[in-house]
Amino acid sequence: MYLKRILPLNLFEAIDRAGISSTKEIMILSILDIKRLTRMHSKDIQLVKNIVSDHISAKSFTCRELLVKNCKISTGCSKIDDILGGGFRTGTINEIFGESGSGKTQLVLYTSIHNLPKCSVYICTEDLFPAKRFNQIMSSIKSRDQDYGKNVFVEHISEAKDLQFCIRMQLPKLLQQNIVSLVVIDSIAAPFRVESTDYVQRAGELRELAIMLITLAQQYNIAIVCINQVTASFADSDSIHPALGLAWSNMVSTRLKISKTTQSVIDDSGVCKSDSDGQNKLFAREISVVFAPDLANSSTLFTITSNGIQSID
Repeated sequence: MYLKRILPLNLFEAIDRAGISSTKEIMILSILDIKRLTRMHSKDIQLVKNIVSDHISAKSFTCRELLVKNCKISTGCSKIDDILGGGFRTGTINEIFGESGSGKTQLVLYTSIHNLPKCSVYICTEDLFPAKRFNQIMSSIKSRDQDYGKNVFVEHISEAKDLQFCIRMQLPKLLQQNIVSLVVIDSIAAPFRVESTDYVQRAGELRELAIMLITLAQQYNIAIVCINQVTASFADSDSIHPALGLAWSNMVSTRLKISKTTQSVIDDSGVCKSDSDGQNKLFAREISVVFAPDLANSSTLFTITSNGIQSID
């Protein structure tokens, strides 16, 4: 049990006998409530609360420490790196949202491949890992003497409880054994968007998951990139918003939006470019910075080709 690992044995036994089995109960229950259930002294209860609080709270940093510690993980696309100040920020949660087919998965795949020599973790919650597309992009890279695939760890998860277990137990062990700088969750919304749910409970689970992710990101100086689904706005039929509501939004440091455009891509000779099959025109995609603590609200255009992500001048 998690509480048994962090609490002194005598205090854990007193808590356990009272049927208190989670950190959430310890933080929510008042000192008087715990005292009535356990017959413990107020000082011991306060000690328990302090220990639990220290373990579940994300560590605080000064601005100077963040500037020195945080680095950026390049996306592999120069124009996108420019608006991101070098790439995805480490030590925080970066979110990418947009409509289906806008290019969210394409961008994180491209980033994972260009993350060498460090490793990436790719957690799939919707579909199987796009291995065929991954190999297609890999085959177009000039440095073919390197095995890009061995540096990407893939996990498939479909339920929220399994995702929490993965982040709490499996991911820390992997981070201890390998030099990882990027963790992708594609997507964060899928395990939590079900037809019937307790939204209060979901908000608590999302916050707990986000705190674990931020703690790992800061401890190992990695970038967490979460793809998010969208929901339509009833106030504006043409507007879309990221899924999961404020409970999740408040835990995100950098939010990016990818959208399709009707602008076709023109080559140097003035001819519209086509896809790899030569059947359809290539259209530009737009990536925008919605909010970030260190970035201006800006955007740039890119396109998706058989070779991956390509900037548009």
